Amino acid sequence: MRDIIIAIIGSGALSAAISAIVAAVINHAKRKHGVAAGTQVLLYDRIKFWGKHYIADGEIAAEDLEDLIEMHRVYHDELGGNGYLDTLMEQVKHLKIKS
Repeated sequence: MRDIIIAIIGSGALSAAISAIVAAVINHAKRKHGVAAGTQVLLYDRIKFWGKHYIADGEIAAEDLEDLIEMHRVYHDELGGNGYLDTLMEQVKHLKIKS
């Protein structure tokens, strides 16, 4: 058995197996980062679009405000978004609530 293990190590098979495992872990991390980055970009776009829309209207429905606040929370806290939308959201939060 020991001779087989030494033969495997000496043949490079172990090195190839380790390389394959490392490559799989790196690819998984890249895909996960890509999904998070894509989600961040989409949330940024939607929050900015709807925030500007409601600011132009001068009012917002309560349920729409709740949705925007939750989207912003995920964008900012979970995905590490920047501060531009913080300013926009402060303006949205001060809008008149539609009845």
